[in-house]
This record gives sequence, C-alpha cells and structure tokens, in this order.
Amino acid sequence: MENSNNSDENKITESNAFLRERFLYLISTVCGGKKCEIRMFENTKVVGAIKAIDLNFENVIIEDLKTPAPTSSKTAMLRTSDILTMHFQQTKDT
Repeated sequence: MENSNNSDENKITESNAFLRERFLYLISTVCGGKKCEIRMFENTKVVGAIKAIDLNFENVIIEDLKTPAPTSSKTAMLRTSDILTMHFQQTKDT
C-alpha cells in the first residue's frame, strides 16, 4: 500500500513540475515585449507590449499602451482582474 502512495505522490510531483515549467515558459515568452490585444470589461480593447507580470499575477505591466481614447501611455499597469482575454499574434518562430 505504501508503494502505491509513493507512486501516486511521484505522479503528482511530476505533473506539478511539468505544469510549472509550462507556466514559466509562457511567462518568459510573453514578457519579452510581445505585442498583444487585450480585451477588458465593458468590451474595452487596448493594445500594447507586455513587459512584466507581478509575482502574484495580479498586475501586468504594459508598454506603449494604445487605448480607444485619444491618449496613449508609455507604460501602464493593468489589473489581471480587469482583463478578459489577451490575444497574441502568431509569428513564424512561435
């Protein structure tokens, strides 16, 4: 019975490691200044380049933010709770 528990724990540990690796790969890929379109609440669409995501994944730092309003911002921080979707253009190397 103990071998079965160890086997289950090993599978869970391996699965967690795999998911963590994929998540870190995603973060490192999108935080390289990759341009994206972000849809927010009330159907607001903004465009910019993701520069960083905070440790708790609560805020995203966006560079060259373009909004529907006539103003734009060099750098902005968006709360992830306000973001509905993020769309990245696919390139040949992704």
